[in-house]
Amino acid sequence: MLTRRLAILAITLAAGGVARAAGPVVLPSSSLAPSGPPVRRSESGDWPKYCGTLALDGSAPGESLLKTTSAPGLELLWTRLLDGSVASSPTVSGGRVFVGDWAGREWSLDAGTGALLATANLGTTRAPECNPASLGITSAATISDGLLFVAGGDDSFYALDPESLAVVWKTRLGDNSEAGGYYGWCSPAAANGTVLQGVSSNCDNPFVPGRLVALDPTNGSEVAVASLTPPGVGGSGVWTSPAVDEAARKIFITTASADHLEDGHAFSMVRLDLGTLAIEDEWRVDQPLAAEADYDWGSSPTLFKDASGRRLVGAGQKDGSYYAFDRDHLSAGPVWKTPICRDGSSPQSGEGSLSTAAFDGRLLYMGGGAPLASPDPNLLGTVTALDPSDGHVVWTRSFGGAVIAPIATVNGLVLSTAGKLAFALDAKTGDTLWSFKTKAYCFGGIAISKGRLYFGDLGGNLYCFRVPD
Repeated sequence: MLTRRLAILAITLAAGGVARAAGPVVLPSSSLAPSGPPVRRSESGDWPKYCGTLALDGSAPGESLLKTTSAPGLELLWTRLLDGSVASSPTVSGGRVFVGDWAGREWSLDAGTGALLATANLGTTRAPECNPASLGITSAATISDGLLFVAGGDDSFYALDPESLAVVWKTRLGDNSEAGGYYGWCSPAAANGTVLQGVSSNCDNPFVPGRLVALDPTNGSEVAVASLTPPGVGGSGVWTSPAVDEAARKIFITTASADHLEDGHAFSMVRLDLGTLAIEDEWRVDQPLAAEADYDWGSSPTLFKDASGRRLVGAGQKDGSYYAFDRDHLSAGPVWKTPICRDGSSPQSGEGSLSTAAFDGRLLYMGGGAPLASPDPNLLGTVTALDPSDGHVVWTRSFGGAVIAPIATVNGLVLSTAGKLAFALDAKTGDTLWSFKTKAYCFGGIAISKGRLYFGDLGGNLYCFRVPD
């Protein structure tokens, strides 16, 4: 889990808390006090969820201003210091940017100026056995049908009014006490009239029984659930985010570790039915020592196609490889597998991959740790372009910091962060077209919206860059 990867970071996190609730709690509509300009429905050019789309392909449909010719001129528009570290990817919708921090606060800011519009305290999780010992919000918000959905820093999942960030309802998804072990890492997806959210443990101490739940967006009640372990068995959590193939009505998830490789659906790529959450197919990693080495899936699935139109799904693994599967035949095993970076269970030290890949319709772009063939110990991160047909490497770009954030792509650009560096690469060559040195390490992704980039760092800084007029 990600908390075990943060041991090298000295982070002091602010505290916060909210009352614990059993099951969904719905607040009366009179508690919603508008703040700032009205929020428009998400529109073309917005970035309404983690990785931009339900396919988790990191694309920005409708974006026209940001491209290879304009990226070199990107200029800083504004910055804002939040109350805690920013490990969450921003969400941009209706002229606002939404982001959570590890102090437990969700923020709504004017997308053009950074002016504060609203905040909400969604609590923290304290676990002395984990590192860091206190966490707020890591989940990236999803905007859908006039509501904002996000996992809080406490034990609950929230629906907020996007104008005021007032709580519309919240549903408790686990016990986040020291003995309980729950934490809401997953970023939600809204599909098929429900909100999909994964349930996992904080740092696997203890393991929480993994689940994927579908919640009613109007009141937070549980519509369907996929239990990923047998009764009484922990592990197999969903700390990554679900990818959704709406046309085929399928969900794809990657699952976390467990005490044993064979426990439940741990260490697996899993396909579920969108309507019922019935588990239909899966493939488990074929490494006997996966549990001992903590070789679970650290990146979320990405849906993509090859040149022949073959429908594929893939994800990066802590063993340093990217795996691609036929969406209809997961159990047949990967159709290709490409080693990309050094293996290991400490991604911030340049081992394995936690970065969710991006796809631009031509190539797949994967982020990860230290390059395989390099003798340079100062290189800890890579971005690699892969041919989706067979996984062969088209180009690789190396960095001094690990690429933990998801990849984004738009109009011939590949964007992400590596350590204290944000960057835009040429999708054809991997050449750097723009870069910016941040004040602290970056874990969250870059959101793209209407010629602007939004991203944060672990120092609590939120940045906005724009294409000049």
